[in-house]
Amino acid sequence: MEILDVFNGNAFNLASLTDAINRIPVAPGKLGKLGLFSTKGVTTRSVILEERDGVIQLVQSQPYGAPANVSKKRNRRARNFIIPHFPLFDTVMAAEVQGIRAFGSQSEVESVAQVVNDKIAVMKQSLEATLEWLRLGALKGIVFDSDGVTVLNNLFTEFGVKAQAVQDWDMHTAATEQAPHCMAAIRAIEDALGGLPYDHIHCYMGDNVWDKFIANTSVKKAYERWAAAGGQAGSFLRDDMRTGFYFGGIFFENYSGGVGSTKFIDVNEGRVFPVGAAGVFQTINGPADYIETVNTIGLPFYAKQEALAFNKGVGIEAQSNSLNICTYPRALVKIIGAS
Repeated sequence: MEILDVFNGNAFNLASLTDAINRIPVAPGKLGKLGLFSTKGVTTRSVILEERDGVIQLVQSQPYGAPANVSKKRNRRARNFIIPHFPLFDTVMAAEVQGIRAFGSQSEVESVAQVVNDKIAVMKQSLEATLEWLRLGALKGIVFDSDGVTVLNNLFTEFGVKAQAVQDWDMHTAATEQAPHCMAAIRAIEDALGGLPYDHIHCYMGDNVWDKFIANTSVKKAYERWAAAGGQAGSFLRDDMRTGFYFGGIFFENYSGGVGSTKFIDVNEGRVFPVGAAGVFQTINGPADYIETVNTIGLPFYAKQEALAFNKGVGIEAQSNSLNICTYPRALVKIIGAS
């Protein structure tokens, strides 16, 4: 029995490894917890999104028995999107499993599987962070690759619309009333949605914008009046408010996550967007580029292994193939005002 024969067992085939990587409990990012994006799988590496513009019109009155008004036709547009491919590679070398080899022992498979699963768990964390980055790109209207320069999808261009004008909320002036700014953002989003129902309006704020916002006089007074009614006067100043609160019809939350020096939300900006509007934010998963997965429904993550040269170890590939889009990019509002 060779040292790496263990990898030929059922525990290390494509189905088992893919099942393992999708079951590993890795805490999602803020967008994952918010449940903003609907997720589905497709059998192809590209998708066509058909847009139908339902035109809402005022109906002219007519005498009884007269011909009815003719409803305006709905324009149909088809847009093709390529699902991007995000592979990641690692190895399990013979030296890493040398000490746990036991001929004829079932525990050998279990121990080696743990080494493989540990590697896969680390790889999945990178793929999860990448997914959060891509989703935040969709939240901004332009999805960048990991380098922050290469554009994967400019959703404003794809859907033929202009981005909303950046709103300056003048938060560096503590006495500026913020409620009118909130209402301007809400109205811009509702106009862009064209009557599509939603649950609430949300705002992620970078660190500098957040610090200025919670120091604003109108924000503090409004929150303190609400807290005092519940017997918690002074809580705005005592508590860490970064997990969020409602003001002016918007739920505000500090977003300070990132990878390394890359902030997912710039410290000097905020992003306002609708939550709970059906079909607005989508994650579409395509199948892996393996023979076994051709024409199968795409899963969030895949993992597969193969022997390295001279049987010195095995290579493990983990991958995701996800398209992350906002189908109403005009419903995205950028705010500034911290400096």
